[in-house]
Amino acid sequence: MNRTICSPKLTNSCSVAQVAERAVDGRYQITATDTAVFLSVWPPINNGLPVAKAAVIQDLTSRNLLSFDSDFLSTVIKEAAGTPVQIINSLPSEDGRYQITATDVGVFLSVWLPVNSGVPVAKAAVMKELAERNLVEYDSDFLSTVIKEATGTPVLIMNPVPAVQLTSSIRVRVGLSRLEARMDIMVPPEAPLVTRAQLLDKLAAAGVVFGIDEEALTALTETRCAANVIVARAVPARSGENAYLKFYVDPDSQGRPEELEDGRVDFKEINSFLCVEEGQLLVEKIPATAGIEGIDVYGKPLPAKPGKDKPMPVGKNVIVVDDWRLYAAINGHLHIFLDKRINVLPVIVIDGDVDYNTGNIEFKGSVLVRGSIQSGFSVKAGGNVEVCDSICGGTVEAASIVVHKGIQGMNRGIVKARERIVANFIENAAVYADEEIVVSDAVMNSTLFAGSRIIVEGKRGLIRGGRISAGEVILAVTVGNKSGIVTELEVAANPFLKEELLSLREKIKKDELLYDELKLALTYLGSLDIQQLPAAKQEMHKKNETQFKAVIERMESMRQRITNIEMVLGSLKPGRIKASGTIYPGTKMAIGSAVKTLKDTLQFVSLYVQAGEITFGSLR
Repeated sequence: MNRTICSPKLTNSCSVAQVAERAVDGRYQITATDTAVFLSVWPPINNGLPVAKAAVIQDLTSRNLLSFDSDFLSTVIKEAAGTPVQIINSLPSEDGRYQITATDVGVFLSVWLPVNSGVPVAKAAVMKELAERNLVEYDSDFLSTVIKEATGTPVLIMNPVPAVQLTSSIRVRVGLSRLEARMDIMVPPEAPLVTRAQLLDKLAAAGVVFGIDEEALTALTETRCAANVIVARAVPARSGENAYLKFYVDPDSQGRPEELEDGRVDFKEINSFLCVEEGQLLVEKIPATAGIEGIDVYGKPLPAKPGKDKPMPVGKNVIVVDDWRLYAAINGHLHIFLDKRINVLPVIVIDGDVDYNTGNIEFKGSVLVRGSIQSGFSVKAGGNVEVCDSICGGTVEAASIVVHKGIQGMNRGIVKARERIVANFIENAAVYADEEIVVSDAVMNSTLFAGSRIIVEGKRGLIRGGRISAGEVILAVTVGNKSGIVTELEVAANPFLKEELLSLREKIKKDELLYDELKLALTYLGSLDIQQLPAAKQEMHKKNETQFKAVIERMESMRQRITNIEMVLGSLKPGRIKASGTIYPGTKMAIGSAVKTLKDTLQFVSLYVQAGEITFGSLR
């Protein structure tokens, strides 16, 4: 049901021109629905008076509409937009109420309407209280009218009565929420003030036993008239907390550039993908709580609203433990789809190039690059890397590497694979594979090392310039060119072990020099009485002894490693270099320890070692 209250407005039949010339006061309208209250305010015309806030508050109070924000009400009145503005969000259900006031002028009855589904004032209740106070000289029909209209203002229903007939009125009201108890009192001038005991008796009769406000009761014993005074307050129930997810990895850190120690930002390290490891804790669900029960003014429990549960965001390749912990089931990168589920994906897919948009990629799984890897950027993967375009001066490390087009090293990029590398062409690059390298067109001015085989096939199958080294076999169509460009081919020598062997020998030379220096220092100090030396000398002697032992252990370890490498290199199978087309003069070849620089053109040949010399035979 809608209830509308309008302020007075012009009703005479003056013309528009006359209205424009005369002052017209502002006006307002209050509209109360079942769920909210709206206020419309119109501004004055010419020098008319604006709507007074006091008048609006009086109307609201008379309608028992009290839950408004005074400051917001002032704003609505001041703006006077002429449109309905909601000033009370919702109206709690509240019973109608009344108040009987007996004075020397007469007996007055104030009646307020109920709010929402509240119960209106019953005539029988009013008549009962009048009878209890010995106030009986009233008109019953007029009493019905006053109760029905319920204007909220005092209406004279009886003439003055002798003072001896006047008694105090105490009334207790409890709302449907049972969170508060309110009290109205009226004490005639001739009657004594109410006592605390009287007030407590009224509360007890109404069933109010909890949360009684002693200060409010004391204040009521010191006044003759008070209305709507809160005399008891419940302890409200506390709703439970909703469940929520605690992330142990930060999805928002993706795409955030790495800040260096000096405050600069490295835009090549922007963490485009959030990498996680198998068994890593990703998310923990903090469960909902039940809430805390309250107590109403009747001393009865107020149930608490439990918090809402939140489902675990289980996606692909994750494991839930104990219903509230989410772990990565594999090595991969974290991905959250639109459905908010958490997934760990084993492959990173780059839809374009690896450049400043993606930054460098370092991942324990596999990587698919649909574009190219640009100069100065790197992709390091624990699994395989597939590049649909080219590697252009970038660095790649992976298990196996497939490049659909070519590897343009630009004399700066390095490509390493723990297994094999496949590419269309390789130019000005350093390429290393523990097993094999397969090229379908050409290798030019590059360094290639493969633990097993290097195969350059296809229509050209060209190797021109650079150094090509394989553990077992090098197979090509054409090697070198007519101009005699230097091209080095080497087989039957593990290039990685040879590099390590050279490095170890250099390190041993340095350690041998350090060994001699330390031995000389220890011999000299050992000839002296150590205890008589200064503390700094004694400390130096101890450090030299420790370092001397470390150098001896390190040299022994390196010598053992050198012995092992030499055994492996000595056990390598005889290698071969095969050309199904032409090998041009100027090509340098090494098979095991045998070395030869080709002076003549060879075609369709297989080169191998026989009697310690490199020889050739027909290609089979």
